[in-house]
Amino acid sequence: MFSLGNKTFAPSIINSGGVLVAAMCRGIAGMEWGYIEVITRRSADGGKSWSEEKVVASPPARAINSDINNTKSAFFLNPVMASAPNGDLVMLLTFFPESKGTADAKYLEKKKTAFTYFDGKRCPIIYDRDGGYYIILNDGAVIDKSKAKTAFTVKGIGELYKEDEYLGNIYLNGAKGKSETKKTTTFGSMLKTPKRSYIFMLKSTDNGLTWSEPRDITPSVFSENDGALFMTCSGTGITTDEGRIIIPLYCEKGSVCVYSDDNGDTFNRNPRMPYPGGKGQWTAVQTPDGIIHAFDEGKPVISDDNGILWAKGGNAPGIKSKAQKSAARLGERLFLATKASRSGGGALAVADFIYDKKGEYKDIKWRKELTEITDGAFGKSSLCTVDETTLALVFEGENSVEFNLISIE
Repeated sequence: MFSLGNKTFAPSIINSGGVLVAAMCRGIAGMEWGYIEVITRRSADGGKSWSEEKVVASPPARAINSDINNTKSAFFLNPVMASAPNGDLVMLLTFFPESKGTADAKYLEKKKTAFTYFDGKRCPIIYDRDGGYYIILNDGAVIDKSKAKTAFTVKGIGELYKEDEYLGNIYLNGAKGKSETKKTTTFGSMLKTPKRSYIFMLKSTDNGLTWSEPRDITPSVFSENDGALFMTCSGTGITTDEGRIIIPLYCEKGSVCVYSDDNGDTFNRNPRMPYPGGKGQWTAVQTPDGIIHAFDEGKPVISDDNGILWAKGGNAPGIKSKAQKSAARLGERLFLATKASRSGGGALAVADFIYDKKGEYKDIKWRKELTEITDGAFGKSSLCTVDETTLALVFEGENSVEFNLISIE
């Protein structure tokens, strides 16, 4: 095993054109709040050696330090990647304004309206201290509640300007603090976004070497019933045989499925079934018959229409843990990494693809025994294929993301 970085967590790994790309969160305080960036590392030799860490998403912050009680920063969580049909890499992230996020959700503004419609498009809302509201348009321009154009614009990740004057960040609370690092701190603006989670997206066109700036896509995938906690799942999305990118999310209502049919340029949400029926964080894999199997904290669900409608999918024997899972398909088998329910370590469940005498695919059959991955700490994980006989696994260890190669006979 090989550690991919101290104080890293929530990993995602993918094979992009023969290059392994691992993305993960890195926190200064080692908690799931405070200053948390998203970093990537790449391996062009199947995981034998890795590049240096590269920061691809940095949150705005008023103070950056290792104090676990410091909440003076926005933060990113749960990077999840997928490969687009055209070869691009797509990454979705959860983003929280200055807060403790899920660790102290009572401070999130569940009843404050975060979006409204203007010119047929859903747009974010920001508020002044008196409760007056403004609307951010797609190009960053800001209009007031009477739909009149203002001198405000929003750039980057929440940077508010009045013409050329910088007024602070809409995701932060108050005055500027200090940084223990070389990272730049800023301050809260006069207009602020509601405290809730948001979904950001970034893309790479060169197998994870460089990435675009993160941009907020919450308006295109959010439902008014989702609540203030609307988050990406740790792990990896899938690209179906039909070329659809499916990214797993979840909210207070349950599992959420968002998808893209244009290489990740835009994402959509199915209004007919906004919650596929699962619970919490989930992962998916497609079998040779085109059926998508999704695994979460409960029983599996399946979709036979490219991720639009979902139904119960039976049991997966031996997989009793309610922890987050990660899935991959290699050869004629399906693999599922999960926390072992007895030892507390990590285990790999295996299902064989069953074919009839004519060679037509029939079903999957789960093996009774689980294969131990580690008897040590095993948290959130992500699986991908390296070659025809090897899987790559990243998972949360004791205090870092661990990388492991698994040979399949």
